Amino acid sequence: MYKVTTILAAAAFAWVPASWAVTECTQGSLTRAVSVVYADPGQPVPCEVLYEKPSEQQTMTLWRAQNQAGYCEARAGAFVAKLQSLGWECAESAAVAEPEPAANESAEG
Repeated sequence: MYKVTTILAAAAFAWVPASWAVTECTQGSLTRAVSVVYADPGQPVPCEVLYEKPSEQQTMTLWRAQNQAGYCEARAGAFVAKLQSLGWECAESAAVAEPEPAANESAEG
């Protein structure tokens, strides 16, 4: 199973993630994880999308957003769909304090 410390160590932001959502994908014996990490509970930004290859001990930051609500979720969803189109089976495995969009968000990604 995934440890929060793995996500924290891989995060390139200067803040500590307060909440996250993880989708696990499998193909044979391989596992991949696509995570949306949020800095503040209840806030959709800042956020980042992490891609983890546990068997290879690799975690990469694929995308980040500072101001555009929904950007990380959309990018993560599209990436999961791409993995599924390549034969991976994916399912959401965890959701912790998923943020709600703030009323006064400005558009910037």
